[in-house]
Amino acid sequence: MLVKLLSRRHRWLLGLFSALLFAGSIMLVEFFHQNLLQKLTLEQQQSLSRQLSLVRANIESELNANIFLADSLATIISVNPSSGPDDWELLAQALMRKATSIRNIAVAPDNVIRFIYPIEGNQAALGLDYRTVPAQFRTVELARQRQDIMIAGPLTLVQGGSAVIARMPIFNDAPTNQQYWGTCSVVIDIDKLFQSTGLFELASQGQLAMRGVDGTGAEGELFLGDAAVFTNAFAIENIRLLSGSWQIALALPQDQQGQFGLSSLLVRLVGYSLCILLFLALFSLYYAYRQARLNALQDPLTLLPNRRFAMQLLERLVNEKAEFSILSLDLDKFKEVNDNYGHAVGDALLQEVAKRLQAGLRASDHACRLSGDEFLVILPRVYREQDLQHIIEKVSAQLSNTAFIFSDKQFQIQYSLGYASFPIHATELDNLLHFADLAMYQQKAAHKANT
Repeated sequence: MLVKLLSRRHRWLLGLFSALLFAGSIMLVEFFHQNLLQKLTLEQQQSLSRQLSLVRANIESELNANIFLADSLATIISVNPSSGPDDWELLAQALMRKATSIRNIAVAPDNVIRFIYPIEGNQAALGLDYRTVPAQFRTVELARQRQDIMIAGPLTLVQGGSAVIARMPIFNDAPTNQQYWGTCSVVIDIDKLFQSTGLFELASQGQLAMRGVDGTGAEGELFLGDAAVFTNAFAIENIRLLSGSWQIALALPQDQQGQFGLSSLLVRLVGYSLCILLFLALFSLYYAYRQARLNALQDPLTLLPNRRFAMQLLERLVNEKAEFSILSLDLDKFKEVNDNYGHAVGDALLQEVAKRLQAGLRASDHACRLSGDEFLVILPRVYREQDLQHIIEKVSAQLSNTAFIFSDKQFQIQYSLGYASFPIHATELDNLLHFADLAMYQQKAAHKANT
């Protein structure tokens, strides 16, 4: 009965606490999980940003170094326009030995390619008139007009493949530059350039895109990657060319969660494990508290509520001005049972009385053991005499109709009972208890007089 009462009182609190703890645990673990992902993402962005800056610097350095090497050939031709392919080949061989990304060098007097080195694999370009290829002639003409190096591409070559081409105009009347001789073009292998500068390695760690064909920068055409990368980019760098610029953008990989999968799993695994351990620890503490509270309010022999429980319940009912009744019950000749048959028999008798009392009561009633052979029955919402007498008859029938048998011994349970109703017989708790005890003692005295 006591366990059920405590469960009713605290079940909703335990459920609420468990729900809050469960929700709080999920929120806490997910909070740390998101914080970790943000931290890892930030660290990844910072690392990739540093790599992007390094790649940008490498591209600028590598590209410009190769262009300047080839520009020396254009300078020699400008100084000695009467030089021929044999002279150009010797110089081209020396330049190619120093170059890292140059695919070939072409010389085009009057914008028609007459010399190309190396010739192997580039025969298709010999004799090409740039004026017949508008995409290439545009930068050739711009270089002539501006009298400066122009960057073309990346573009598809006639002889196959993609490359960046540096157009170097040649004038034979330097420094006035009024007599245009032709152009010198250095073809730089774009794949080799990007490979040697670390761009491809960087692209494997994130989403990378480049734009600015012909050095047109942010307004230029996309030539590498997806345009959406520029929208999602966390880092954008401008690659400064000798003429114009390219723009390179870097965004986090699409499978970013997959990259952090192990860390994410560990955080959740550890977090939820700790939450489970915390829940078990708190539940154990709560269970220990409940047991301690139960023991403090329960008689260990009969498992009935004890005096403390009875007094707390009675005080609450009185404070609430609730109508109720109490039965004060005391076993007759209990001391004789203990003295004649031993305490084991006496304890068994008390347990049997407790069991029969509960059998004769409603679920809302409480049978309590105050001390020794004294019992108190609390009857909430019972105050009318006829209802009270009906319950007393049921209790009497349970206690008296059947003899108590222990081993080979048989006893008729004898008891004295008094009752009182609140607020009919008393409006103070002490007075109410006294009224019931007095009635019980009067009945006990009558029993003694009859024996």
